[in-house]
Amino acid sequence: MTDVFLWLPVKSLLRFRTVCRSWAALLSSDEFCGLHRAKVEAEAAPPPKLLFISPAASFDSTGIYSCSPSGNGLLLTLNDVRGDHVDMTPAPCHGITLLHDAVEPAYYVFNATTRAVTRLPPCQDSFMAIAGLGFDSRRRDYKVVRLFFEKHFGVDNIKCEVYALGGEHGDRWMPAAGGVPFRFRRFAAAAIIATRSEAKLMPVFADGFLHWVVDSPLFLAKPRAAVLSFSLAYETFRWFRSPIFEVPGVHLVELDGHLCMVRDLRPDTSIMEIWEMQDCNSGDWTLAHRIDLLQHVQRGLTEPQIISHWFCWQLWIKEQGNLGYIQTQGDHL
Repeated sequence: MTDVFLWLPVKSLLRFRTVCRSWAALLSSDEFCGLHRAKVEAEAAPPPKLLFISPAASFDSTGIYSCSPSGNGLLLTLNDVRGDHVDMTPAPCHGITLLHDAVEPAYYVFNATTRAVTRLPPCQDSFMAIAGLGFDSRRRDYKVVRLFFEKHFGVDNIKCEVYALGGEHGDRWMPAAGGVPFRFRRFAAAAIIATRSEAKLMPVFADGFLHWVVDSPLFLAKPRAAVLSFSLAYETFRWFRSPIFEVPGVHLVELDGHLCMVRDLRPDTSIMEIWEMQDCNSGDWTLAHRIDLLQHVQRGLTEPQIISHWFCWQLWIKEQGNLGYIQTQGDHL
């Protein structure tokens, strides 16, 4: 029976999990998920896809689209959500994407494969907030993590709450188990400001942690931390130093399951560097890729901005209405 299930798409497997308890246990097991993932990866890779949101024809609705070299398509429409006030996580987490409606305010999670959408329950009122989505491999839960200033700007006013999809605490937000310790509060404040700035440096999920860039005018001198990280399993914070350079102007991505920091060296050179953290325990960075953009992209992409990626080995670039991507496989580009 397992061999038959391995040939089925994810959408069918989700339906079969509701047939009986034994099928649900089999199709949810780590062993089966690993076998199915390996089989999918061994097959020919589909065309790369980019998810994006856009205001729909109606004033108060939003369209969610997929885009690839082979064509575009509307996945679904969210009613009562204004597309010009919606933020989306930079990359799906195991196929799940988080949306934030700033007008309501409200959070949504959706699955681009099944097109299922869930609106999360109301969260605590805040002065300024950011949120990210990750997966707790210990409890097998998807979690939305929200950092926010509770009433006004100030490091003494920072809170963190967590919503577990289908978790044991029911349909409600819970304070993070470890809270926000005092020694992390300035870093957390900087992360909130960086995310809400024009650059919108959204948190990235990798290696079981949500990661935020610590880049803010809050610090008169270079801070010790370059990255603030939150463990989805233990709901505690930690921080990492930067590589051998200072943080301003960088952003984070996830490649091949690892946290990476992208450094753009222009206008001095045409080089873009991708630094990778192979081991979160050591916190050491290594230079994984050094890309001469003039050799790999058109001159029209003179000032690219990384906006998203669908697979972990793709960086999508947008500038002046043009779209492109860089594919990394091992040490090759």
